Amino acid sequence: MEKKVEAAAAACKTSLRYVVAFAGHGAKDVTRRYCMKWYKIAPQRINSVWWDAVLAPLRELESGATEEGPEVAEKKKIDIESSERNSSVATRNSLEDVELETRALTEPLPTNQQAYKSHQLYAIERWLAKCQILHPREIAYFLKVLKQSGKLKKVKLSEDDDYDDADSRGTIELYGKWQLEPLQLPHAVNGIVPKNERGQVEVWSEKCLPPGTVHLRLPRVFRVAKRLEVDYAPAMVGFEFKSGRSVPVFEGIVVCAEFKDAILEAYAEEEERRETEEKKIHEAQAISRWYQLLSSIVTRQRLKNCYGNSSLQMSGNIKDTNYKSDVHDSSQPHKHPRGCQKEDKQNPESGAPPVVQTEDHEHVFLAEDQSFDEESSVRTKRCHCGFSVQVEEL
Repeated sequence: MEKKVEAAAAACKTSLRYVVAFAGHGAKDVTRRYCMKWYKIAPQRINSVWWDAVLAPLRELESGATEEGPEVAEKKKIDIESSERNSSVATRNSLEDVELETRALTEPLPTNQQAYKSHQLYAIERWLAKCQILHPREIAYFLKVLKQSGKLKKVKLSEDDDYDDADSRGTIELYGKWQLEPLQLPHAVNGIVPKNERGQVEVWSEKCLPPGTVHLRLPRVFRVAKRLEVDYAPAMVGFEFKSGRSVPVFEGIVVCAEFKDAILEAYAEEEERRETEEKKIHEAQAISRWYQLLSSIVTRQRLKNCYGNSSLQMSGNIKDTNYKSDVHDSSQPHKHPRGCQKEDKQNPESGAPPVVQTEDHEHVFLAEDQSFDEESSVRTKRCHCGFSVQVEEL
């Protein structure tokens, strides 16, 4: 059956990437059984961790369906001893798992070097990365500098390892994870937080916290700790790149566990007080802006009522007057003396202001011709020609 499926897959243009077997209401990936050259399709498959997580619930249903057939389930209801007898015998599902694992370990060697680049069993020196090394019973490990690996662990000192300082200048020591052991951090004593040489605590993860301390990831919490006179240390959680250089990132503080409740209680009160003050400031700003808006609207409407209609009438009267003066000059060519001249009174029903007949007239507002209305705070200025203007005084 396997050879028939492999032959049918070889005849197709696309490679056989997935073979899923269904049993009951479950499913199981059995691609290993029908694929003899796993290294060819492995790069074309999706992430194995995600694929296994998706098939995990279906695999359990499939396992229950293959281990407990209808006959076995019926016997279980009659006799409980049948379950003990079935558990001692190798089930078909376990045998299938052994078969698939054996196929993975006994797969023939690839015939080209490119296949060894991502092979799960074999590796050649050509495709090893710069910081990789082969270790017994494993494929390849990435090595790290002691400064990087020291975030969580320290180097094991053994008799056969030589870590003296006799190396040449420029040599970087690399270590594998089998050469490291958990780093023993100092304990917090008498309310004092252990700090590094820069007065900080590097919190790469929760395991990096010194025993007896807690990490408070709250904004502005250091002010509360300083006000309560509690010893604390800034928590550096990583680095970020700004302007082409690496800059440390701080988030919260690290304090002793016995001061946690007191700091959180004081922090809640401080935040409530700060929010109340910010609310008052925002309300004051809103009131001020509304006052400015309404004042502008009132002033604009008042100016429109005072000067909107009169300006239109004055522009129309001035054009009419210029036209009449031109006609008068053409019929009777004599010069008018410069100064303020008044035209004959117009029809009182029209309500239009007196019109200036001469050109290049400059209005003169004398103090004795001015009047002031105390109720509206408006001062009226008049010229001898009959022109008047109203000015609002603040």
